[in-house]
Amino acid sequence: MRNQKVKLKMSSPTLRERDRYVYFKMVSKEKVLYSDLEAAIWNTLIEFYGEMGVSKMSVWFVKNTWDDASQSGVIRCNNLSVPHLIAGMGLISRLGESRVIMKVVKVSGTIKGLEK
Repeated sequence: MRNQKVKLKMSSPTLRERDRYVYFKMVSKEKVLYSDLEAAIWNTLIEFYGEMGVSKMSVWFVKNTWDDASQSGVIRCNNLSVPHLIAGMGLISRLGESRVIMKVVKVSGTIKGLEK
């Protein structure tokens, strides 16, 4: 009995959270560092929604999509929390000393859909 592998049951597709990918651009006079942006978004979301609210949103930063030249990137969340994520991102007006505007360009169910 000890050597048997235990298989975990997968959730049915109707019970799984569906992911949404939010493509955004930063508008600022100065270049924004990715680490500063990530910290600002996390702090703002936790301050506004609390830790439990942010955990229910399933927010995740897709790191390999950040582009320093265009100051754009992608954040993943579940489908029910897209408006909450966009509202939280809109609360960010400063990163350090520089004023910034976060502009949501597109929301998609796949990263490939954002490339179009």
